[in-house]
Amino acid sequence: MLSTLARAATRRPLTVIGLWAAFLLLGFGLGTGVFADLSDDVPDVPGTESDLADDHLSGIDPTGESVTAVVAGEAVSDAALRAQVERTVAEVRRIAGVADVPDPYTTPGLTARDGQALVIPVTFDGGLSDEAEEEATDRAVETIKRIDAPDVHVSGGELLGRQLGERAQQDVKKAELISLPVVLALLLVVFGGLRAAALPLVVAVSGIAGAFLGLFVFSRVTDISVYAIQVTTMLGLGLAVDYALLTLVRFREERRYTDDVVEAVHRTVASAGRTVLFSGLTVAVSLTGLLVFPSVFLRSIGLAVAAVVVVDMLAAVTLLPALLTRFGGRIRPAKTRSEDEEGRVFARLARFAQRRRTAVLVTVVPVLLLLALPVTGLRIAIGDARQLPAATEARQLYDTVDAHFPKGTGVSPVVVVLGPGTTPATADRIRALVAHAESRDLPGGTTVVELMPPGSVDGGAATGLVERVREIRGDEPVQVTGVAARLVDFRAMLAERAPWAALTVLAGIFVLLFAFTGSVLLPLRTVATTLLSLGAALGVVVWVFQDGHGAGLLGGEGLGALSLTVPPLVVSIAFGLAMDYEIFILARMRESLSADRRRTLAGRASRRPVHAIARHRDTLDGGPAVRADSSAGEEPREPSGQAAGVPAGRREAGRGVPTGSTVRRHTGDERKAVVTGLRRSGRVVTCAALLLAVVFGAFMTGGFSPILQIGLGLTLAVLIDATVVRMLLVPATMALLGRRAWWAPKPLRRAHERFGLREAAPEPRLPTSA
Repeated sequence: MLSTLARAATRRPLTVIGLWAAFLLLGFGLGTGVFADLSDDVPDVPGTESDLADDHLSGIDPTGESVTAVVAGEAVSDAALRAQVERTVAEVRRIAGVADVPDPYTTPGLTARDGQALVIPVTFDGGLSDEAEEEATDRAVETIKRIDAPDVHVSGGELLGRQLGERAQQDVKKAELISLPVVLALLLVVFGGLRAAALPLVVAVSGIAGAFLGLFVFSRVTDISVYAIQVTTMLGLGLAVDYALLTLVRFREERRYTDDVVEAVHRTVASAGRTVLFSGLTVAVSLTGLLVFPSVFLRSIGLAVAAVVVVDMLAAVTLLPALLTRFGGRIRPAKTRSEDEEGRVFARLARFAQRRRTAVLVTVVPVLLLLALPVTGLRIAIGDARQLPAATEARQLYDTVDAHFPKGTGVSPVVVVLGPGTTPATADRIRALVAHAESRDLPGGTTVVELMPPGSVDGGAATGLVERVREIRGDEPVQVTGVAARLVDFRAMLAERAPWAALTVLAGIFVLLFAFTGSVLLPLRTVATTLLSLGAALGVVVWVFQDGHGAGLLGGEGLGALSLTVPPLVVSIAFGLAMDYEIFILARMRESLSADRRRTLAGRASRRPVHAIARHRDTLDGGPAVRADSSAGEEPREPSGQAAGVPAGRREAGRGVPTGSTVRRHTGDERKAVVTGLRRSGRVVTCAALLLAVVFGAFMTGGFSPILQIGLGLTLAVLIDATVVRMLLVPATMALLGRRAWWAPKPLRRAHERFGLREAAPEPRLPTSA
């Protein structure tokens, strides 16, 4: 497949570039329409009690959505201000679609005790079409905004989603303006030339277009959270730069061996393209865990990010080769360096970790476990307006109400739906749970009881109230909904599905890594070291944003809990990114072991008599595989029945040496392979992690607390994994395992021989005289 894509890109580069240009126009044209359809309803889980009760109320409750306005900044008793407010209330009541607007001066609780603020709630009719509700909302907001007061803020309901969508669009533009120039500057340092540095940005822009288009498509069939736009866009941008960086570094290396640009492109796609394809698959598989959860938000973001990963992969193996075919001749080849000069720092780190493997393990592992310790106290919550940036309308409304009204004002109630047949005794016991409860009767014999919990909307008192109601009701037709009930149901969903999600991801990663390496122990080692870096990153996020240590330095504040979206997203995405770097390094290790094996076989052949060379000619020129279980000191023996029977696609391209796990890659120098793997990939992995950190940091400037939490978690996970784990733990654990690292039971080894993925990159030639 990769060779087919490479041929298409090199034969018809202008056609490929033209198709991608059309895709960009589609993404930035049609795809940006997603900003008008973003939702703030993250915790809804279809099929749960809170969701079913909410659907039931939507069908029988004559009242619809509502928005809230706050007027503050001067004495509300001022005659001129009171006249304006009363006139405004009367005008809003006359708007078509408005059901109720209470007078704040005569309704208890709507005027602040300090006399400096008042609240105007506006409730709309139920059953309105989206267009009618939007028109009524806009007219009400426009009328209220005409009040001449220092502070007039309106938010809530359908209006909140629109406000957050507009803010998200501004934040994405801001992040792009910050990240792209910084990324370009770093790429200039890496490549030393503008042409090579600009190409990853072209692929990155394709990733952004893919993010917009993917989200737009999914918004046609499901709700897309306002937080999904930043997460998906940052991943689309970051992964595109990662894959383009890996491909360009390999292309410049191949240019050392040939002046033929097309040949260099083919060789690059055969090696780096394969790594990109496999890395993208690991990220996509890591996101499949999100599909196990019935949450619409988690599923939609998992599908959207997976779609973006596919776009980035395709851009790296089609668009970038086409661009290199047209402009690659102007890109300077990588400098020819001796083995001692290339990647000296990473080679020294690898050798140090191998020599001091026990010291590295007993030092690094406890430190990472200590950083992960706060995860044991992890709490999740839906959160309130404090999660929003200070400049958003909803946050300004929240801050104004909080400054002038008693704590708990505006907190969403716990909504209890008493169906027909509920006994009066049960209803009375439920009402007695709080000091203040409001009841209203609905058609069909249903009664709604609203219980006002103390504290925050999703604090311990509110969620405890939900659980208490569900204990009291017994078998009676009573349902609980509201914000607190949705949080309780979301937590239960996570607890129930998380083990299955983890099992799905780990099984998928194990299969992919086994297909890539032919080893059983390497996938287990990879998962264990990745979980260490993941736990450390998430622990720091808990310490900062839940416990409040240094959150202000990042533009946030300690909220006592993480956003309920953060743990599943950080775990799934960071796990996939860590697999990216593991694949980068393992690919170089495999190449080193394969090259070492080829040199060993060629050396043996050159020392043998003519008849011995003839006897083993098929081994060197495409004959049978070397026995996987031959001991290190034995000569290769020919398995019976396989003479000249190994298909060409299962041999080292251009050399005829079989590439399945039947070739004992571990008969090479494993310690040297680890050093070589890090020597050749360490620079790419470090640069990729740094570029991803820049992208994540740029998106954190928007100020949304969930994005701050996700951005910090992913940044730390990437940096810890690319440095401490990949540069120290990987060589230390590989040295500890030795040849056993590439071990697999015979049945699995035979399966890998038949179905496993194999290296197909041609053998490098001598550097050209140019």
